[in-house]
Amino acid sequence: MHVHTPLDIGLVNDIFQNTEEKNQMANKIIPLALAGAAALLSQLSFAHVGGKANAGYVGDASGHLVTDGRGECVRTNAWTKDLALSECEHGMAPKKAAAVPETTPTPVAVVPAPVLPTPIPEPVLESVTLKAGALFDSGKAELKPAGRAELDELVAKLKSHQNIESIKVTGHTDSQGAAAYNQKLSEQRAAAVKTNLVQNGIDEKVISTVGAGDAQPIASNATAASRAQNRRVQLEIKTQQQVVR
Repeated sequence: MHVHTPLDIGLVNDIFQNTEEKNQMANKIIPLALAGAAALLSQLSFAHVGGKANAGYVGDASGHLVTDGRGECVRTNAWTKDLALSECEHGMAPKKAAAVPETTPTPVAVVPAPVLPTPIPEPVLESVTLKAGALFDSGKAELKPAGRAELDELVAKLKSHQNIESIKVTGHTDSQGAAAYNQKLSEQRAAAVKTNLVQNGIDEKVISTVGAGDAQPIASNATAASRAQNRRVQLEIKTQQQVVR
C-alpha cells in the first residue's frame, strides 16, 4: 500500500528556481570561457614553414620564422624597418635592387701592326778626287808610297759600302806636253789606281778606267798652281743605298 506524502509546493518552487539560475549562470560562463580560450590561443606562437628569420624576428630551432595565433611574424626588440621581411610586413620591407643583367663584354678589335714598307734600293753617286801629285811622280804612272797610303784610306771607306754598284776611275793631266802623251799617261794612271783597289779586295768587275788626257780641266793651265789642280785622278763611286718610302 502506497502512502502519498503531501508535496511541499514551496520546496518544489525553490528547486525549479535554483535550476533556472544555474542554467542562466552556465549560459553566461560558457561563452566567457570560450572567448578566453580563443584569446589565449591567439597569443600562442607557431613555427612558420616559410622563410628564415633574421635578427628582427623570432625564429624556431631550425631558424624558420615563428608566427602568432593570427599568423603574423613575431618581432624581436631588435626589429627595425631595415630588417623588415616582405612576407611578414606586407610591403614594408625595403625593395631589393633589381638584378643587373650580365652583359657580354664587347670584343676589342685587334688592330694589326702596320706593315712597314720594304726598303727600296736607290743608287747613290759619290765622287772622290785624288791629286795626281800625291799619287805619282811627274810624268810617271807608278804609285808613290804616299799615294798607296791615300788609296788604303779610300779602300777602307769603299768596304763600308755593302752594295757597290760601280767605280769609274778617270785619269786627267794638264796641258803641258803633247796631247797624245797626256792621253796615254792619264790612261796608265787610271789603270794603276784600279790595280791597287783590286789588290786591296775591291771586286774587279765593278771597276772601269778611262783616260781623259788634258781634255777636261777644272782650272786654267796658265799657272803652275792651276795646272796642279788639273793633274788628278777622279773616282765616281755608285752604291745602292736602302731607302724607305
